Amino acid sequence: MVARTESETAFARLYEEYGGRVLAYCVRRLPRDDARDAAAEVFAVAWRKFDDVPSDEGAIRWLYGVARNVVKNHRRSRRRSDNLVTKLVSLRGDGGPGPEAHVIERDEHKVVREAIQRLRPKYREVLQLVEWEGLSRNDAADVLHLSRAAIDQRMHRAYLQLEQDLSAASTTQTERGGA
Repeated sequence: MVARTESETAFARLYEEYGGRVLAYCVRRLPRDDARDAAAEVFAVAWRKFDDVPSDEGAIRWLYGVARNVVKNHRRSRRRSDNLVTKLVSLRGDGGPGPEAHVIERDEHKVVREAIQRLRPKYREVLQLVEWEGLSRNDAADVLHLSRAAIDQRMHRAYLQLEQDLSAASTTQTERGGA
């Protein structure tokens, strides 16, 4: 058995004392699975910045401050993801959503996320920077050290590939349902 360092022991105490409260904070603000990830991220930040964590009752306030930022980042990421899904679904040219849209929304999001993962990495990276991270195309060009024209081309190709992929997925789904 490997002996714990003083920092590891202090961190373990911090987690034991406040882990449940931080998880509860996250659960009240996010879906349960996402809340677990968020709470884990809070303690990952606490470990990385352990010297900044107050050793007294201020620790929970510090942890809540980190949790607040983690939750905001998670919500922002989720909102961008949902916006991208909405945008991609609208590219398919379907009519307005019917009442069944709410029932199948999560499955549709999964299909879109899977389609995004199948993109060539250079297209996926540009798409994620612009749509999920909210960068302008000019900013994405700066980040990737590409021209604006290259970014526009990659975005165009990414959307075309996604449109084809989603149309194929929709056709396959329809064939399965009709069989």
